[in-house]
Amino acid sequence: ELQIKYNGEHVQGSPFKFHVDSISCGYVTAYGTGLVHGITGEPCNFTIATKNAGSGSSKLRGGLSLAVEGPSKAEISCHDNKDGTVSVNYLPTAPGEYKCSVKFAEKHIKGSPYSVKITGEGRKRNQISLGTQSEVSFPGKVAETEIK
Repeated sequence: ELQIKYNGEHVQGSPFKFHVDSISCGYVTAYGTGLVHGITGEPCNFTIATKNAGSGSSKLRGGLSLAVEGPSKAEISCHDNKDGTVSVNYLPTAPGEYKCSVKFAEKHIKGSPYSVKITGEGRKRNQISLGTQSEVSFPGKVAETEIK
């Protein structure tokens, strides 16, 4: 557990829980903040290391699977980095406790399922889309000093 404070107060998400372990090559592991905490409406990211997993005479052969379950449906996307790792991100749309499961050869990897705390409402959108220039008109004149 890692506590981070600013002016004597815990920062959002603190204390952070994490797992440190040494695992030899050939095992599937996962790491990243998206396995510990996140903010509603913002992508949560983590990485799965699969280098040399299931190779050679290992009995652990099979595919990689993952799931995110919680108070809301979370869209999941994965990207094969072509270096033995897979980048994963998911987007929680409601606060609460989420379970992130990572399986290899139909068995949970060490630490899975991960308990992820999603907090708050996320950052409010600070932009508005008005359409194309020909579709939007402002009545009167707008001075440059009025545009923020």
